[in-house]
Amino acid sequence: MRSLFNRRVLNLIPVIFLIIILLKVTYSYNNLSHKEREFAKKEAEVLSSYSLAHRDYYQKLFIDKTIPLTKKTIKALPAYSNGIISQKFSQNNSLDITVRTVSDRVRNPLNIADKEEMKAIEFFKNNSDAKYYFNDKNRKYYQYASPLKIEQKCLTCHERRSEAPPFIREKYDTAYDYKLNDIRGVLSIKIPKKQVENYLYANFIEVTLFDIVLFFALYLGIIYLTKKSKLMNKLLEEEIQKKSNELKATYIVDKLTKLPNRQQLIEDIKQNSYKKTSHLALLNIDSFKDINDFYGYHSGDKILKTIAKILVNECLCEDAKIYKLPSDEFAIFSLKDIEEELFIQKIEKLIEIIHKHEFIVQNNTIYIIISCGISGKREELMITADIALQKAKARNKPLVIYNEKLNITEKILQNTKNITILKDAIEHNLIVPFYQPIYNIKNHTIEKYECLARIVQKDGTIIPPYQFMETAIKSKLYLHITKSMLNKSFDFFREKEYEFSINLSIIDIINHEMQEFIIEKLKKFPEPERIVFEILENEKLGNYESVKKFISNIKKFGCKFAIDDFGSGYSNFSHVYELNIDYIKIDASLVKDIATDDTSRIITKSIISFASNLGLKTIAEYVEDIESFEMLEEMGVDYIQGYYIGKPMPTIQMRD
Repeated sequence: MRSLFNRRVLNLIPVIFLIIILLKVTYSYNNLSHKEREFAKKEAEVLSSYSLAHRDYYQKLFIDKTIPLTKKTIKALPAYSNGIISQKFSQNNSLDITVRTVSDRVRNPLNIADKEEMKAIEFFKNNSDAKYYFNDKNRKYYQYASPLKIEQKCLTCHERRSEAPPFIREKYDTAYDYKLNDIRGVLSIKIPKKQVENYLYANFIEVTLFDIVLFFALYLGIIYLTKKSKLMNKLLEEEIQKKSNELKATYIVDKLTKLPNRQQLIEDIKQNSYKKTSHLALLNIDSFKDINDFYGYHSGDKILKTIAKILVNECLCEDAKIYKLPSDEFAIFSLKDIEEELFIQKIEKLIEIIHKHEFIVQNNTIYIIISCGISGKREELMITADIALQKAKARNKPLVIYNEKLNITEKILQNTKNITILKDAIEHNLIVPFYQPIYNIKNHTIEKYECLARIVQKDGTIIPPYQFMETAIKSKLYLHITKSMLNKSFDFFREKEYEFSINLSIIDIINHEMQEFIIEKLKKFPEPERIVFEILENEKLGNYESVKKFISNIKKFGCKFAIDDFGSGYSNFSHVYELNIDYIKIDASLVKDIATDDTSRIITKSIISFASNLGLKTIAEYVEDIESFEMLEEMGVDYIQGYYIGKPMPTIQMRD
């Protein structure tokens, strides 16, 4: 159904509403007698509570002698005044309700109980715990009664004559020798049924009239909506179409650069599959993650928008389309038959323009390096272009063109071999920790060790982590390595005095089973304050909250934390303090060039100063010569780690 306001539906609404009103009126009318009874009972309860409260209040005033009992004040006694008040109320209320204080043993004939009231008195004598009596059997009125029992306060005047107040003793010869809890009468309330019926019926008529008026108002509204429905449907359809177009645009357009996205590229490749030639160039920004981490994501976004603008304005390929792919990649797809050589020349020229462009970031001039993969293989255009791009990055070349020789057979074979080695190592417990010393540059002693994973095969061959870690992560075997390292490192250092560190990745941190495993190990370790967990940077900051929570939970055991490879990801300056870490490990890429590269020195010195201001300790990795050692010592680094201090070994040299 295209119309939101369908006329049949609109015309059906008042019919449904009319049926509901009729059902409601019928139910309300049939329920009227029940409402009358409940209304009468509730009214009587309120009057009874008020009258008894009035009676108790004035009794107390006489008993505690706030009002002295004299000839003038006796008329205020409830026994005297209640009858007069009840009589005046009975004469003046709109429902003709009568209220009386009656008894089967009275001095005043006006207060003698009638037949219905005698039933109430007998009821209370037979049911001493009853709070009220209610009878709706009488044709003319509802009978309600509350018991008037002798309470302790009543005995002040009505127990023994000799103990009664002097004025009572002198004035009255009777009304003595009352017993506690004796039923002396009832407060009788009679509510005429006719009056209650008239009151509720008037209310019923009022509500019914309101429903009818509401029905007609609804009906008139439906007529109006019916007349306007055509116009409204048309306007709504136009708005829906507009929103659909906007939604479609967001689905196929990159929000940041406003360029077509990967989804649009896939669609365009399908639509142009009939052409004789098609060429696709994938462009990737080298080390863009470092720019994001060092300058912040806002600056990274500005660079992406600038590159998008350059590609659009400088693209030399006629009838080619520019796309923004996820992360830091762009694509150029030829929409017109063109020779491969000419397409390549134009892309090379475009890359050259980008390489020469000066990007100003936070008052610093930086240059962007692009890696590019090009393919003209129509059957698997995106896959083959990506293979060429990965080869360009691996070979450190600006551009690689796909050909059949660029296949991944060799890599697949190597991955298969690595999985076999890794599974064998896990099965036969061949994953072992090697320990690299960490030197305290302040007191010139080795204080700590980092536990580094190695596979030691049965023939003694040692396999370093870079050969199997990537395979372990992709094959879901990584957690086995962490568990093995935790078990063996904890056992090794249990009786030793050194602090030791173990690497954890985000894979470990977000895994619930691994979290429980670590906590159980810490509970059993005698000195968990000697344990340092190094957070490996292999994920983006999207898991920042998970890392923060994990650190908080583990620190309860006294453990310390270090950020490895400071300068990327979790090592972002704006977050590192919030993570509540203890050590910053300066990235090896900075430390290894510190003696020869000015930029590395400046950045390293800034990190040391930053850490010192926050009260954090710094560890410089990859220190391999005396020049780097002395330079770092002068900068104020706290710890040194690297081959200059010692290589990772399967054992350590104990202190004397």
